[in-house]
Amino acid sequence: MSFSYFENTAEMDAWLVSFDKVPQPADKPNVLKRIAKSWDGVKSDLDGLAGIKLTKPDLDAVADALIKSGKHAVIFDLVLTKAEFKLNVEAGDVTFKAGSVRVPTELEEYRNFLASLNGWSTSERNIVPDGDFKSFNEKNPKKPQKPTEYKDFDEMVKKSKSDLEAFRNWAKTNSSAKRAFADIDKTAKAKPTDPERVAALKAINASLRDYYKSF
Repeated sequence: MSFSYFENTAEMDAWLVSFDKVPQPADKPNVLKRIAKSWDGVKSDLDGLAGIKLTKPDLDAVADALIKSGKHAVIFDLVLTKAEFKLNVEAGDVTFKAGSVRVPTELEEYRNFLASLNGWSTSERNIVPDGDFKSFNEKNPKKPQKPTEYKDFDEMVKKSKSDLEAFRNWAKTNSSAKRAFADIDKTAKAKPTDPERVAALKAINASLRDYYKSF
């Protein structure tokens, strides 16, 4: 079943490494210390979520990249695409890859994948916001669970009132089944051997098979 993938990016604001002034080469020990501390927080927060495996970037290189860039922050950036969920570490104009996982291609597996990201998301790391997850589910509703199969209509009537009601509701959307139910109701008090009752049962059993095929 085809569906549209959800794509988004979100910064992990709680672990942003920001400096009041642009770091200079002499500040590198402190820069490296703060990056390492934030990395530990990111790893604790994120590693393993929805199957992502984090890989520690070269933090020394990250510190150098920030200092050379003339900027004042290292950003931990979550990226969700059609193909993967990944973590990038942004230091100035340099991007360091820090782990990824392929997204599922089967609808229900993908729904569960998004659900795990949505449950983890907060205002500080909102990779799958509530509104977007709700919209995805509305556009891609779950397929109804396949009903219990009975050998014929009579067995369904004897064993499950709820299954009978579900079949009757489905029949309202199918002209043949709708007619079959009308005949079943019309001959409800007839003897089992009555020709009209026999014909009605034959038609309703055919509709019952069509009902099962619709799932």
